[in-house]
Amino acid sequence: MRLLAVSLFLQCHNRTQVASQLKVARSSVNLWVSSYLGQGLAGLEDKPRLGKKPSLSN
Repeated sequence: MRLLAVSLFLQCHNRTQVASQLKVARSSVNLWVSSYLGQGLAGLEDKPRLGKKPSLSN
């Protein structure tokens, strides 16, 4: 989804159009495009999340 959003943006669609087409928030598209422009493909990868990892007990 992130790469598709960036690809559409790079094809001269504006961020609002991309968000509408993909049915996601414009703020998400803004974040993805900014991350891509600043860090390349690495900027689109999932970041580690905070908090304790869930564990199952028997």
